[in-house]
Amino acid sequence: MKSLSALEISYLIKEFEFLINARIDKIYVPRKKEIIIQLYASSKGKYSIKIDEKSFYLTEYKPASETPSDFCMYLRKKLGTARLRKIHQLGFERIVSFEFETKSAKFELIAELFSTGNIILTKNSKIIVAAEYQNWKDRTIRPNESYNHPKKDYNFLELKITELKKLLSETKKENIVKCLAIDLGLGGVYSEEACLTAEIDKNKKANELEENEIKKLFSSLEELKSKKISPRSVYKNNEIIDLVPFELKFYSDLKQEHAKTYSEILDSYFSKGVSIKQKEKHQKQIESIQKIIDEQKQDIERLEKEEHENKEKAELLYKNYQLVSNILSELKEISKKHSWKDIKDKLKDHKLIKEVTPAEKSIVIELK
Repeated sequence: MKSLSALEISYLIKEFEFLINARIDKIYVPRKKEIIIQLYASSKGKYSIKIDEKSFYLTEYKPASETPSDFCMYLRKKLGTARLRKIHQLGFERIVSFEFETKSAKFELIAELFSTGNIILTKNSKIIVAAEYQNWKDRTIRPNESYNHPKKDYNFLELKITELKKLLSETKKENIVKCLAIDLGLGGVYSEEACLTAEIDKNKKANELEENEIKKLFSSLEELKSKKISPRSVYKNNEIIDLVPFELKFYSDLKQEHAKTYSEILDSYFSKGVSIKQKEKHQKQIESIQKIIDEQKQDIERLEKEEHENKEKAELLYKNYQLVSNILSELKEISKKHSWKDIKDKLKDHKLIKEVTPAEKSIVIELK
């Protein structure tokens, strides 16, 4: 499943600028770490932001109506009809901050899109509530705790060439591409792209780069920050392998499908997955219900058959009531003087009594 990289988040945020000052219309929480915020932007209409563990984007998907969770009700209570004042990325991390303002307070809804993900509401940098309370080695996500997010040594969006030189000389990663991907937080694809654009061997050791190569690499990194947005889905063997906000040399040999906005391809990709999951879930529910119906039909048929048989037995018994009553009375008297084993031997050729079970002290009578 696609996870947004820090660089992709920075580009996606640019698409949300038109929603600044939009008012919250409704909040949904379809599942534990998923939230849909419906906003109304004056003269533009309604838009929905979907946030989950790995991504956020504008969506056309509408959640099914369900009883809201406590988390959902709390967000509705606190944010109400608040206005969205700012959307920004925290450092160069996979963390997005949505700043909201009500008539009496300011809140920050923070989406952590790394690890297992989380959605956290803060006020004055203090945690009020979170989709999931977590304990990390160096930070805690719980009410009344100060919110502290993880920070890298270098912020790619503000990187200077002197910092790049320092990073390349001090990294413990085995080559350039891993240094950029991990130490700088670019991720594999965009680190490969930087090396391709700079025409540098990605497997070369970082501390072995010449001065001119460092300059070319820095220029390539600067270019990654200011690309023209041109969202596209990338295909391999007719399967989507990536969703990117701009054209990449790294994918130049693969089939690509363009879209107007990055949110559009993200929504199409993820909502399709949601539809498939819902269809599978509904199909399982249908199959389960059908199984119950089939079992109930079988029970009804069995009961109807038993009812018919019992009715016939009852009518036959009623018809021969005096005869059966006489046999039972005689048997009762005989059993006072003889054992049931003896009775069985004596009745083995009886015209009506077809079976005697001494252990149960019972007989089977055949009536016609």
